[in-house]
Amino acid sequence: MSWVESEHAGELAVVSAWLATLLPWSVSFATDEGVSLITVRFPVAMFQFLFGADLNVDLFVPVWAASGLEQSNAALQTAYYVWLAGAIVVGVAFLFSLAYYGREETVERRFPASPVRVMGGLLTVAGGCLAVSAVRIFQTAPGVTVPVGAVLVPLLGVTLLGTHTRPSEQG
Repeated sequence: MSWVESEHAGELAVVSAWLATLLPWSVSFATDEGVSLITVRFPVAMFQFLFGADLNVDLFVPVWAASGLEQSNAALQTAYYVWLAGAIVVGVAFLFSLAYYGREETVERRFPASPVRVMGGLLTVAGGCLAVSAVRIFQTAPGVTVPVGAVLVPLLGVTLLGTHTRPSEQG
C-alpha cells in the first residue's frame, strides 16, 4: 500500500527535497552556570546563539568549516564530517528537484530509473548521514540535541522509495 497517489509522487519528491534543504536537521540546547548556547543546524550551515555571557561565538558557521571548531573533540569532529556528507547529498537532491520541477516530462522520459525513487534514495542516504551525525552529537556534546530533520528526511526518503509510480514514470 502506498501513502501517495502515483499522480502526486513527483510533487512529493520535489517538496521533500525542498523540506530537506530548508529544515534544521538538529537543534541543540546547552546551559551551564547561567550561560546558554542554542545551536540550530541546517544542511548548509549552523547558527549559534549564546546567552548570559560576553564571549565571542561565531553566529554563522558553514558546514565545511564546522569540523574546524572542534579540534579537541574527535567524536564531534567526526559527526561534523558525516554532516558534511549528508549536506552534499541534500544538495544533490535539491539540484535534482529543481530539474525535476522545471522539466518533469523530460526528466521522466530521459531518466533511466523512476525520478521519485531516485529522490527517495537520495533523501534516505542524506537522512541517514544526518541521523548518524545527530546521534554522535547527542552522545558527545553537552546539553540536549533534538533531531528534527534527521528524523523527518529519512522518513520522507523511505516514503518516496515505497511510492508506486505510473508505468510512464518507470525506467
